[in-house]
This record gives sequence, C-alpha cells and structure tokens, in this order.
Amino acid sequence: TEKILAQKEKIEGERKQVTVMFCDLVGFTSISEKLGHEEVYALIDRIMEILIHQVHAYEGTVNKMTGDGIMALFGAPIALEDAPQRALRSALAISREMNQYAEKGKREKGAPPIQMRIGIHTGPVVVGTLGSDLRVEFSAVGDTVNLASRMEGLAEPGTILVSEETYRLTEGLFRFEPMGEKRVKGKENPIQAYRVIAPRSSKTRFEVSAEKGLTCFVGRERELEVLRDGFERAREGRGQVFSVVAEAGVGKSRLLHEFRKALAKEDLTIVEGKCLSYGRGMAYHPLVEILKSSFEIQEGEEESEIRRKLKEGLKTLEIDEGVYLPFLLELF
Repeated sequence: TEKILAQKEKIEGERKQVTVMFCDLVGFTSISEKLGHEEVYALIDRIMEILIHQVHAYEGTVNKMTGDGIMALFGAPIALEDAPQRALRSALAISREMNQYAEKGKREKGAPPIQMRIGIHTGPVVVGTLGSDLRVEFSAVGDTVNLASRMEGLAEPGTILVSEETYRLTEGLFRFEPMGEKRVKGKENPIQAYRVIAPRSSKTRFEVSAEKGLTCFVGRERELEVLRDGFERAREGRGQVFSVVAEAGVGKSRLLHEFRKALAKEDLTIVEGKCLSYGRGMAYHPLVEILKSSFEIQEGEEESEIRRKLKEGLKTLEIDEGVYLPFLLELF
C-alpha cells in the first residue's frame, strides 16, 4: 500500500508493460442455486481471501473483484522486473490452495465442487485513475486486459492458460503444455495458448540462458582467484564467507557459474539456496531451497511425500529422526 501511494503522482495515464491475470470460479450460478445466502457469502469470502492473499504474496495488485473472481495486475502500479514469473507463481499457488480447499469440502457433506479458471497475458496497458471526483478507481485499460480475460474464458476448469507473449517471457522457468491455436473473439488471427503445468526446479533466468549457450567468459581473473583462494582456506578447515556485490546484469551469476565449473574436478558437494525478490514473507526461504535440493523434494509435492523423503534422507545421513524431523517439517 505504501509503495502504491508513494507512486500515486507517477501513474496517472502511464503506459506500462503489465502481466494481467483473471481468475474466475467455475459454475458459480449453479453453486449459488444449491446454497443458501449465508453459505454463498461464506464460500465467496473464503475464495476471495485465498485469491487476494496469493496475489499480494507476489506483490501483485487486485485491480477488480468480479463477484466470483478477480482481475490482478503484476507490474503496475508497482514496477516489477519479473512480473510474468510472479503472475504464474501466484496462479499456481492459487490453484494449489483451491485444490486443498476443494478436497476439504469433499469431506464435508453437501459441499459443492470448487474449481477455478485462470487466464494470463502480458502486454502494454495504460494505467491510471478513472472516474469523477465522486468515485475514482485505479485501473488498467487496453487490448492486453481484454486478451487476458479471453484466455481465462478459454481455460478448462482447474487449469491456467497463458498467451504466447507470457510463455516467451517465462519459457524454461516453467513447464508448459501447448494447447494449439485458439480463436479469440475480436481477433482476426488465432492465438497460440499454453497450459501452465509447474515450475521447473527453481531455475533462474541465468540457468535458462546457460542451457541455450553462453558467450565466451572474458576477464574477472582476479575475482576468480580470490574465490579459489577462499576455497583452499575452507578445505583446510578455515570457513570463508564472500559477498559478491555489483549492479544488475554485470555478471555476478556468471562469475559464480565459472567458479563452480573450476571446481568440477574437486570431491565436494555444493548446496545452493536463493533469495527471491518476492520472498520477503517466506521465512527461511534460502534454507528451504537448500533442503529441497538435498532431499530431492519437488515443487508442489504432497505433504505425505515430503515427509517420506525427509525420513529416508535423515536415515541415510544417520541423523536422529525424532529430534530433527519436526523442525524440518515446520520449515516446509
């Protein structure tokens, strides 16, 4: 809220690159007919709580509430470097929580089936305040918003559908299923659509670029030598900590990539955890990333499977399960 208010003067009629997400509850009309007014209110209240929480968790903004869904913006009014990634992670988190809520409902007699449709598109919009002095509303307008709404309408119940523009910006970071060309109302030509399956093992944009091939590494011999010297000290039992500080895009990730390559012949184990720009609300996130890698836990796995892998890992390491397992489960 503070960020939005601080930028209030800057967002009047501004053109921005934004990722727009529409979420809609499937079959709301038929659900409403089967439930009483109080039950419908309680259902929508809970669903809105899930939607709003997961949008805010990735620093998106809920722009509109549509009665049985929302329209959310990533990249406006708060500028975000990785808005498409955040939108997809938010959508996956919403799907995960909705599935858990639906499973809980199945165990309760008479609970209606709950499914969410989600559509996402990235493109330019004009953002600003619309309305008169009596009612002013921050909004985004343009063809991007319309196409995001169409993607939601084309999505099958319980799925996330994205446009080709969003797919190109997140390719390699998520697993997708091509859905072929789709006819969209108001568009002369069909558009390519993709269904989002899951994140790809916490990959970064640099790792995706590395898979496609990197340019020749030039310079940085002094920095590499400092890191190698630190490694030798650590191997002798003298622990070392290094901070690599520089402006965005000048090669911090590439330097560490080359350092790991230089250690390829050494008998060692490298563990890695990442801080995320949207992860300030995720306690111990880098540590959890290290544990996921060490215990081979995949994103979105069920609690029972996580428990099984942790138990097997602790047994292999000959670590007392009774002492440490409760704390590891709490982290997850």
